[in-house]
Amino acid sequence: MSSHSIKILISTLLMLSGFGAMAQTGTGSMTVDNSTVNIAAGTTEQRFSEESYFGPEANWTIDGTLEIWSKKIWIAPGAVFKGLGKIVIYNPGANPFYPGMASGQTKIDGNNGNFINLIIEHRNEENILLADVSDPGYKTANPTGALSAELNIGGTLDLAADRADIILNGHNLAFNSSGKIENYSKSRMVVTGNSINGHMIKDYAGSDGFVFPVGIEEGDYTPATLSPGSVGKLFVSVQDYAGANKAIKNPALGMDRVWHIYGSPSLTANMILQHNSNTNGSLFKDANAAIARYLSGEKWDILKGTNPGVGVHTRNNVALATDMAANGGYFTKLNVSGATLFIPNLYTPNGDGTNDTFEIRGLELFEENDLIIVNRWGNEVYKATGYQNNWTGEGLNEGTYFYVLRVKELAGAEWQVFKGYITLIRAFKK
Repeated sequence: MSSHSIKILISTLLMLSGFGAMAQTGTGSMTVDNSTVNIAAGTTEQRFSEESYFGPEANWTIDGTLEIWSKKIWIAPGAVFKGLGKIVIYNPGANPFYPGMASGQTKIDGNNGNFINLIIEHRNEENILLADVSDPGYKTANPTGALSAELNIGGTLDLAADRADIILNGHNLAFNSSGKIENYSKSRMVVTGNSINGHMIKDYAGSDGFVFPVGIEEGDYTPATLSPGSVGKLFVSVQDYAGANKAIKNPALGMDRVWHIYGSPSLTANMILQHNSNTNGSLFKDANAAIARYLSGEKWDILKGTNPGVGVHTRNNVALATDMAANGGYFTKLNVSGATLFIPNLYTPNGDGTNDTFEIRGLELFEENDLIIVNRWGNEVYKATGYQNNWTGEGLNEGTYFYVLRVKELAGAEWQVFKGYITLIRAFKK
Protein backbone atom coordinates (compact mmCIF):
# COMPACT_ATOMS: atom_id res chain seq x y z
CA MET A 1 0.00 0.00 0.00
CA SER A 2 1.41 3.44 -0.88
CA SER A 3 2.21 5.94 1.88
CA HIS A 4 -0.56 8.37 0.87
CA SER A 5 -3.17 5.58 1.09
CA ILE A 6 -1.89 4.42 4.49
CA LYS A 7 -2.26 7.96 5.83
CA ILE A 8 -5.81 8.17 4.53
CA LEU A 9 -6.73 4.80 6.00
CA ILE A 10 -5.15 5.51 9.42
CA SER A 11 -6.80 8.91 9.72
CA THR A 12 -10.15 7.40 8.88
CA LEU A 13 -9.74 4.64 11.45
CA LEU A 14 -8.87 7.13 14.21
CA MET A 15 -12.02 9.13 13.55
CA LEU A 16 -14.26 6.11 13.95
CA SER A 17 -15.37 4.60 17.24
CA GLY A 18 -15.20 0.95 18.19
CA PHE A 19 -11.61 0.51 17.01
CA GLY A 20 -11.28 -2.83 18.80
CA ALA A 21 -14.09 -4.41 16.81
CA MET A 22 -12.85 -2.77 13.64
CA ALA A 23 -9.46 -4.40 14.05
CA GLN A 24 -11.17 -7.71 13.42
CA THR A 25 -14.02 -6.88 11.02
CA GLY A 26 -13.14 -3.51 9.46
CA THR A 27 -16.68 -2.30 10.14
CA GLY A 28 -16.98 1.35 9.16
CA SER A 29 -13.48 1.57 7.70
CA MET A 30 -13.02 3.42 4.42
CA THR A 31 -10.30 4.51 2.04
CA VAL A 32 -10.82 7.71 0.07
CA ASP A 33 -8.53 8.79 -2.75
CA ASN A 34 -8.70 11.85 -5.00
CA SER A 35 -5.13 12.15 -6.26
CA THR A 36 -2.69 11.01 -8.94
CA VAL A 37 -1.37 7.52 -8.26
CA ASN A 38 1.11 5.37 -10.18
CA ILE A 39 1.48 1.66 -9.47
CA ALA A 40 4.64 0.46 -11.18
CA ALA A 41 4.92 -2.85 -13.00
CA GLY A 42 5.78 -5.64 -10.59
CA THR A 43 4.33 -3.84 -7.56
CA THR A 44 1.01 -4.22 -5.75
CA GLU A 45 -1.20 -1.80 -3.83
CA GLN A 46 -4.01 -3.11 -1.62
CA ARG A 47 -7.36 -1.90 -0.28
CA PHE A 48 -8.55 -3.69 2.89
CA SER A 49 -11.18 -1.18 4.08
CA GLU A 50 -14.89 -1.95 4.05
CA GLU A 51 -15.49 0.90 1.59
CA SER A 52 -13.21 2.30 -1.14
CA TYR A 53 -13.91 5.66 -2.76
CA PHE A 54 -12.20 7.19 -5.79
CA GLY A 55 -12.90 10.89 -6.19
CA PRO A 56 -13.47 12.97 -9.34
CA GLU A 57 -9.78 13.91 -9.57
CA ALA A 58 -8.45 10.42 -8.94
CA ASN A 59 -6.02 9.63 -11.75
CA TRP A 60 -4.60 6.13 -11.52
CA THR A 61 -1.99 4.63 -13.81
CA ILE A 62 -1.75 0.95 -12.93
CA ASP A 63 1.02 -1.02 -14.57
CA GLY A 64 1.20 -3.35 -11.58
CA THR A 65 -1.75 -4.57 -9.51
CA LEU A 66 -4.42 -2.97 -7.32
CA GLU A 67 -6.09 -5.53 -5.04
CA ILE A 68 -9.42 -4.69 -3.40
CA TRP A 69 -11.30 -6.61 -0.66
CA SER A 70 -13.89 -3.87 -0.03
CA LYS A 71 -17.64 -4.41 0.26
CA LYS A 72 -18.35 -1.16 -1.56
CA ILE A 73 -16.44 0.60 -4.33
CA TRP A 74 -17.51 4.06 -5.48
CA ILE A 75 -15.95 5.61 -8.60
CA ALA A 76 -16.72 9.26 -9.20
CA PRO A 77 -17.51 10.65 -12.64
CA GLY A 78 -14.18 12.05 -13.76
CA ALA A 79 -11.97 9.41 -12.11
CA VAL A 80 -9.42 7.90 -14.51
CA PHE A 81 -7.99 4.36 -14.54
CA LYS A 82 -5.50 3.26 -17.16
CA GLY A 83 -2.36 1.21 -17.60
CA LEU A 84 -0.97 -2.19 -18.50
CA GLY A 85 -1.78 -3.80 -15.15
CA LYS A 86 -4.96 -4.89 -13.43
CA ILE A 87 -7.46 -4.38 -10.63
CA VAL A 88 -8.36 -7.56 -8.76
CA ILE A 89 -11.69 -7.72 -6.91
CA TYR A 90 -11.77 -10.27 -4.05
CA ASN A 91 -14.49 -11.46 -1.71
CA PRO A 92 -14.33 -9.22 1.39
CA GLY A 93 -14.52 -12.39 3.50
CA ALA A 94 -11.02 -13.30 2.26
CA ASN A 95 -9.63 -10.02 3.63
CA PRO A 96 -6.12 -10.72 5.02
CA PHE A 97 -6.07 -7.52 7.13
CA TYR A 98 -9.55 -7.89 8.68
CA PRO A 99 -9.99 -11.66 9.14
CA GLY A 100 -13.41 -11.11 10.71
CA MET A 101 -14.87 -9.18 7.75
CA ALA A 102 -18.05 -10.88 6.57
CA SER A 103 -18.11 -12.72 3.29
CA GLY A 104 -20.38 -11.30 0.57
CA GLN A 105 -20.76 -9.56 -2.76
CA THR A 106 -18.86 -6.46 -3.85
CA LYS A 107 -21.07 -3.47 -4.61
CA ILE A 108 -19.64 -1.24 -7.34
CA ASP A 109 -21.01 2.14 -8.37
CA GLY A 110 -19.35 3.22 -11.62
CA ASN A 111 -21.55 6.33 -11.94
CA ASN A 112 -21.41 6.06 -15.76
CA GLY A 113 -17.93 7.51 -15.51
CA ASN A 114 -14.86 7.20 -17.72
CA PHE A 115 -14.13 3.85 -19.32
CA ILE A 116 -11.67 1.85 -17.20
CA ASN A 117 -8.81 1.11 -19.57
CA LEU A 118 -7.09 -1.88 -17.97
CA ILE A 119 -7.89 -5.41 -16.78
CA ILE A 120 -10.50 -5.93 -14.07
CA GLU A 121 -10.06 -9.42 -12.67
CA HIS A 122 -13.24 -10.51 -10.91
CA ARG A 123 -12.48 -13.13 -8.23
CA ASN A 124 -15.39 -12.68 -5.85
CA GLU A 125 -17.34 -15.95 -6.03
CA GLU A 126 -20.27 -14.14 -4.36
CA ASN A 127 -20.54 -11.72 -7.26
CA ILE A 128 -20.19 -8.07 -8.15
CA LEU A 129 -23.45 -6.16 -7.75
CA LEU A 130 -23.85 -2.89 -9.62
CA ALA A 131 -25.46 -0.62 -7.02
CA ASP A 132 -26.00 3.08 -6.40
CA VAL A 133 -23.60 3.89 -3.54
CA SER A 134 -23.88 7.29 -1.81
CA ASP A 135 -21.44 10.03 -2.73
CA PRO A 136 -19.03 10.29 0.25
CA GLY A 137 -19.09 14.10 0.12
CA TYR A 138 -17.68 15.23 -3.22
CA LYS A 139 -21.11 16.56 -4.27
CA THR A 140 -20.61 15.28 -7.80
CA ALA A 141 -23.39 15.32 -10.38
CA ASN A 142 -24.25 11.60 -10.28
CA PRO A 143 -26.60 10.09 -12.90
CA THR A 144 -29.91 8.35 -12.21
CA GLY A 145 -31.76 5.26 -13.42
CA ALA A 146 -29.83 2.59 -15.34
CA LEU A 147 -26.90 5.03 -15.58
CA SER A 148 -26.66 5.65 -11.83
CA ALA A 149 -24.26 2.75 -11.24
CA GLU A 150 -23.24 2.03 -14.84
CA LEU A 151 -19.80 0.46 -15.03
CA ASN A 152 -17.86 1.27 -18.21
CA ILE A 153 -15.11 -1.08 -19.39
CA GLY A 154 -12.50 -0.03 -21.94
CA GLY A 155 -10.05 -2.83 -21.16
CA THR A 156 -10.84 -6.44 -20.24
CA LEU A 157 -13.33 -7.75 -17.70
CA ASP A 158 -11.99 -11.16 -16.70
CA LEU A 159 -14.52 -13.41 -14.93
CA ALA A 160 -11.72 -15.29 -13.26
CA ALA A 161 -13.56 -17.60 -10.84
CA ASP A 162 -16.64 -19.81 -10.88
CA ARG A 163 -19.73 -18.06 -9.46
CA ALA A 164 -17.99 -14.73 -10.07
CA ASP A 165 -20.99 -13.20 -11.83
CA ILE A 166 -21.92 -9.59 -12.56
CA ILE A 167 -25.42 -8.70 -11.29
CA LEU A 168 -26.76 -5.69 -13.22
CA ASN A 169 -29.45 -4.92 -10.65
CA GLY A 170 -31.19 -2.53 -13.07
CA HIS A 171 -27.94 -0.84 -14.19
CA ASN A 172 -25.82 -0.97 -17.34
CA LEU A 173 -22.54 -2.77 -17.94
CA ALA A 174 -20.97 -1.12 -20.98
CA PHE A 175 -17.97 -1.94 -23.17
CA ASN A 176 -16.51 0.52 -25.66
CA SER A 177 -15.00 -0.57 -28.99
CA SER A 178 -11.87 -1.80 -27.17
CA GLY A 179 -13.67 -3.37 -24.23
CA LYS A 180 -13.72 -7.16 -23.83
CA ILE A 181 -15.17 -9.80 -21.53
CA GLU A 182 -13.30 -13.07 -21.00
CA ASN A 183 -13.70 -16.48 -19.33
CA TYR A 184 -17.50 -16.32 -19.31
CA SER A 185 -19.55 -19.50 -18.95
CA LYS A 186 -22.68 -20.82 -17.26
CA SER A 187 -20.81 -20.37 -13.96
CA ARG A 188 -19.38 -16.95 -14.86
CA MET A 189 -21.94 -14.68 -16.47
CA VAL A 190 -23.84 -11.39 -16.49
CA VAL A 191 -27.22 -11.51 -14.73
CA THR A 192 -29.67 -9.02 -16.23
CA GLY A 193 -32.61 -9.87 -13.99
CA ASN A 194 -36.13 -10.29 -15.28
CA SER A 195 -36.47 -6.68 -16.42
CA ILE A 196 -35.49 -4.41 -19.30
CA ASN A 197 -34.02 -1.97 -16.78
CA GLY A 198 -30.28 -2.43 -17.19
CA HIS A 199 -28.49 -3.85 -20.21
CA MET A 200 -25.15 -5.20 -21.27
CA ILE A 201 -23.89 -2.77 -23.92
CA LYS A 202 -21.23 -3.07 -26.60
CA ASP A 203 -19.91 -0.33 -28.88
CA TYR A 204 -18.70 -1.88 -32.15
CA ALA A 205 -15.98 -0.35 -34.30
CA GLY A 206 -16.84 -2.73 -37.14
CA SER A 207 -18.51 -6.04 -37.84
CA ASP A 208 -16.70 -8.25 -35.32
CA GLY A 209 -18.82 -10.63 -33.26
CA PHE A 210 -19.25 -10.12 -29.51
CA VAL A 211 -20.71 -12.55 -26.99
CA PHE A 212 -23.16 -11.16 -24.42
CA PRO A 213 -23.04 -13.92 -21.72
CA VAL A 214 -26.37 -12.96 -20.17
CA GLY A 215 -29.11 -14.69 -18.23
CA ILE A 216 -32.08 -13.89 -16.01
CA GLU A 217 -30.41 -15.40 -12.95
CA GLU A 218 -27.25 -17.22 -11.99
CA GLY A 219 -26.89 -20.45 -13.97
CA ASP A 220 -29.63 -19.48 -16.41
CA TYR A 221 -27.13 -19.04 -19.23
CA THR A 222 -28.73 -17.60 -22.39
CA PRO A 223 -25.92 -15.87 -24.29
CA ALA A 224 -26.46 -13.78 -27.42
CA THR A 225 -23.70 -13.46 -30.03
CA LEU A 226 -24.23 -10.40 -32.22
CA SER A 227 -22.26 -9.39 -35.31
CA PRO A 228 -23.45 -6.08 -36.77
CA GLY A 229 -22.92 -5.10 -40.35
CA SER A 230 -21.65 -1.63 -39.48
CA VAL A 231 -20.35 0.61 -36.70
CA GLY A 232 -22.83 1.01 -33.87
CA LYS A 233 -23.88 0.21 -30.32
CA LEU A 234 -25.99 -2.76 -29.21
CA PHE A 235 -27.98 -3.26 -25.99
CA VAL A 236 -28.91 -6.72 -24.64
CA SER A 237 -30.91 -8.09 -21.72
CA VAL A 238 -33.11 -11.17 -21.26
CA GLN A 239 -36.44 -11.93 -19.59
CA ASP A 240 -38.96 -14.76 -19.34
CA TYR A 241 -42.33 -14.49 -21.09
CA ALA A 242 -44.01 -12.87 -18.08
CA GLY A 243 -41.19 -10.37 -17.61
CA ALA A 244 -41.12 -9.37 -21.28
CA ASN A 245 -44.92 -8.99 -21.30
CA LYS A 246 -45.18 -9.83 -25.01
CA ALA A 247 -48.07 -12.16 -25.83
CA ILE A 248 -47.27 -15.71 -26.94
CA LYS A 249 -50.30 -17.40 -28.54
CA ASN A 250 -49.12 -20.89 -27.64
CA PRO A 251 -46.36 -20.89 -25.01
CA ALA A 252 -45.97 -24.66 -25.41
CA LEU A 253 -44.33 -23.94 -28.79
CA GLY A 254 -41.73 -21.66 -27.15
CA MET A 255 -38.92 -21.78 -24.60
CA ASP A 256 -39.93 -19.08 -22.08
CA ARG A 257 -37.09 -16.65 -22.80
CA VAL A 258 -37.12 -13.31 -24.60
CA TRP A 259 -34.02 -11.33 -25.50
CA HIS A 260 -34.39 -7.56 -25.51
CA ILE A 261 -31.99 -6.36 -28.22
CA TYR A 262 -31.84 -2.94 -29.80
CA GLY A 263 -29.19 -0.74 -31.40
CA SER A 264 -28.00 2.77 -32.07
CA PRO A 265 -27.93 3.98 -34.79
CA SER A 266 -30.05 1.90 -37.17
CA LEU A 267 -28.11 -1.21 -38.18
CA THR A 268 -28.48 -4.88 -39.09
CA ALA A 269 -26.83 -7.80 -37.34
CA ASN A 270 -26.40 -11.55 -37.47
CA MET A 271 -27.45 -13.20 -34.23
CA ILE A 272 -26.87 -16.48 -32.43
CA LEU A 273 -29.15 -17.11 -29.45
CA GLN A 274 -28.57 -19.94 -26.98
CA HIS A 275 -30.98 -21.15 -24.31
CA ASN A 276 -31.36 -23.94 -21.76
CA SER A 277 -33.57 -26.88 -22.68
CA ASN A 278 -35.09 -27.02 -19.18
CA THR A 279 -37.24 -23.99 -20.10
CA ASN A 280 -38.64 -25.61 -23.28
CA GLY A 281 -42.38 -25.76 -23.76
CA SER A 282 -43.95 -29.21 -24.23
CA LEU A 283 -44.13 -28.78 -28.02
CA PHE A 284 -40.75 -27.11 -28.52
CA LYS A 285 -38.22 -28.96 -30.69
CA ASP A 286 -34.83 -27.46 -31.49
CA ALA A 287 -34.73 -28.71 -35.07
CA ASN A 288 -38.10 -27.20 -35.91
CA ALA A 289 -37.67 -23.88 -34.10
CA ALA A 290 -36.64 -20.48 -35.36
CA ILE A 291 -35.81 -17.06 -33.95
CA ALA A 292 -38.90 -14.87 -33.90
CA ARG A 293 -39.18 -11.08 -33.57
CA TYR A 294 -42.20 -9.52 -31.91
CA LEU A 295 -44.59 -7.53 -34.10
CA SER A 296 -47.77 -6.82 -32.12
CA GLY A 297 -50.61 -8.57 -30.32
CA GLU A 298 -49.79 -12.27 -30.56
CA LYS A 299 -47.89 -11.85 -33.84
CA TRP A 300 -44.23 -12.81 -34.14
CA ASP A 301 -42.15 -12.66 -37.32
CA ILE A 302 -40.42 -16.04 -37.64
CA LEU A 303 -37.42 -16.48 -39.93
CA LYS A 304 -35.83 -19.89 -40.33
CA GLY A 305 -32.11 -19.96 -39.67
CA THR A 306 -29.83 -22.78 -38.58
CA ASN A 307 -29.69 -24.97 -35.49
CA PRO A 308 -25.97 -25.78 -35.11
CA GLY A 309 -26.25 -27.19 -31.58
CA VAL A 310 -28.61 -28.01 -28.74
CA GLY A 311 -30.47 -24.84 -27.78
CA VAL A 312 -28.57 -22.77 -30.36
CA HIS A 313 -30.31 -20.95 -33.22
CA THR A 314 -29.27 -18.30 -35.72
CA ARG A 315 -30.89 -15.50 -37.67
CA ASN A 316 -29.02 -13.26 -40.12
CA ASN A 317 -29.36 -9.70 -41.39
CA VAL A 318 -31.80 -8.63 -38.70
CA ALA A 319 -32.78 -4.96 -38.83
CA LEU A 320 -32.58 -3.93 -35.18
CA ALA A 321 -34.88 -1.43 -33.54
CA THR A 322 -33.36 1.84 -32.32
CA ASP A 323 -36.03 2.53 -29.71
CA MET A 324 -35.75 0.72 -26.37
CA ALA A 325 -39.55 0.41 -26.19
CA ALA A 326 -40.11 -0.74 -29.79
CA ASN A 327 -41.89 -4.07 -30.32
CA GLY A 328 -39.19 -5.07 -32.81
CA GLY A 329 -36.60 -5.13 -30.03
CA TYR A 330 -37.89 -8.41 -28.55
CA PHE A 331 -36.74 -11.83 -29.78
CA THR A 332 -37.64 -15.37 -28.77
CA LYS A 333 -37.68 -18.82 -30.36
CA LEU A 334 -40.86 -20.52 -31.52
CA ASN A 335 -41.61 -23.86 -33.07
CA VAL A 336 -43.13 -23.88 -36.51
CA SER A 337 -46.80 -24.87 -36.59
CA GLY A 338 -49.77 -24.54 -38.89
CA ALA A 339 -50.52 -21.24 -37.19
CA THR A 340 -47.21 -19.97 -38.62
CA LEU A 341 -48.60 -20.05 -42.17
CA PHE A 342 -50.36 -17.14 -43.82
CA ILE A 343 -52.26 -18.33 -46.89
CA PRO A 344 -53.80 -15.48 -48.92
CA ASN A 345 -57.19 -15.76 -50.65
CA LEU A 346 -56.36 -13.29 -53.42
CA TYR A 347 -53.42 -12.63 -55.72
CA THR A 348 -52.92 -10.41 -58.76
CA PRO A 349 -50.43 -11.80 -61.32
CA ASN A 350 -50.39 -8.72 -63.59
CA GLY A 351 -46.63 -8.12 -63.76
CA ASP A 352 -46.59 -5.01 -61.56
CA GLY A 353 -44.14 -6.60 -59.14
CA THR A 354 -46.65 -6.73 -56.28
CA ASN A 355 -48.55 -9.86 -55.27
CA ASP A 356 -47.69 -11.50 -58.62
CA THR A 357 -47.44 -15.05 -57.22
CA PHE A 358 -49.42 -17.21 -54.85
CA GLU A 359 -47.18 -16.58 -51.85
CA ILE A 360 -47.70 -18.66 -48.72
CA ARG A 361 -45.80 -16.87 -45.99
CA GLY A 362 -43.97 -19.11 -43.54
CA LEU A 363 -43.83 -22.04 -45.97
CA GLU A 364 -40.03 -21.99 -45.99
CA LEU A 365 -40.05 -22.93 -42.31
CA PHE A 366 -41.37 -26.42 -43.03
CA GLU A 367 -39.25 -29.41 -43.96
CA GLU A 368 -41.61 -30.68 -46.69
CA ASN A 369 -44.68 -29.47 -48.58
CA ASP A 370 -46.82 -30.24 -51.58
CA LEU A 371 -49.53 -28.20 -53.26
CA ILE A 372 -52.41 -29.02 -55.60
CA ILE A 373 -54.62 -26.38 -57.28
CA VAL A 374 -57.94 -27.31 -58.91
CA ASN A 375 -60.60 -25.28 -60.73
CA ARG A 376 -64.28 -25.08 -59.82
CA TRP A 377 -64.97 -28.33 -61.66
CA GLY A 378 -62.29 -30.21 -59.71
CA ASN A 379 -59.79 -30.37 -62.55
CA GLU A 380 -56.16 -30.14 -61.50
CA VAL A 381 -54.47 -27.00 -62.91
CA TYR A 382 -51.26 -26.93 -60.88
CA LYS A 383 -49.22 -29.34 -58.76
CA ALA A 384 -45.88 -28.96 -56.96
CA THR A 385 -43.76 -30.89 -54.48
CA GLY A 386 -41.62 -28.49 -52.51
CA TYR A 387 -43.60 -25.43 -53.63
CA GLN A 388 -41.41 -22.31 -53.95
CA ASN A 389 -44.11 -19.58 -53.88
CA ASN A 390 -43.79 -19.18 -57.64
CA TRP A 391 -47.21 -20.04 -59.13
CA THR A 392 -48.45 -17.19 -61.33
CA GLY A 393 -51.52 -18.93 -62.75
CA GLU A 394 -50.03 -18.67 -66.22
CA GLY A 395 -52.51 -19.63 -68.92
CA LEU A 396 -55.50 -19.60 -66.59
CA ASN A 397 -58.54 -17.37 -66.60
CA GLU A 398 -59.39 -15.01 -63.80
CA GLY A 399 -61.59 -16.56 -61.16
CA THR A 400 -61.65 -18.68 -58.05
CA TYR A 401 -59.51 -21.80 -57.63
CA PHE A 402 -59.16 -24.24 -54.77
CA TYR A 403 -56.00 -25.49 -53.09
CA VAL A 404 -54.90 -28.43 -50.97
CA LEU A 405 -51.65 -27.73 -49.15
CA ARG A 406 -49.79 -30.33 -47.08
CA VAL A 407 -46.81 -29.52 -44.87
CA LYS A 408 -44.47 -31.44 -42.58
CA GLU A 409 -42.62 -29.72 -39.75
CA LEU A 410 -39.93 -32.43 -39.86
CA ALA A 411 -39.23 -35.26 -42.28
CA GLY A 412 -40.71 -37.87 -39.92
CA ALA A 413 -43.66 -35.79 -38.76
CA GLU A 414 -47.32 -36.15 -39.70
CA TRP A 415 -48.69 -34.20 -42.64
CA GLN A 416 -50.73 -31.11 -41.79
CA VAL A 417 -53.41 -30.42 -44.40
CA PHE A 418 -54.84 -27.02 -45.32
CA LYS A 419 -57.69 -26.46 -47.76
CA GLY A 420 -59.16 -23.24 -49.09
CA TYR A 421 -59.71 -21.04 -52.10
CA ILE A 422 -57.65 -18.47 -53.97
CA THR A 423 -59.02 -15.79 -56.30
CA LEU A 424 -56.90 -14.89 -59.31
CA ILE A 425 -57.41 -11.35 -60.66
CA ARG A 426 -55.08 -10.00 -63.34
CA ALA A 427 -56.76 -6.62 -63.90
CA PHE A 428 -56.71 -5.71 -60.23
CA LYS A 429 -56.60 -1.96 -59.58
CA LYS A 430 -55.52 -0.34 -56.35
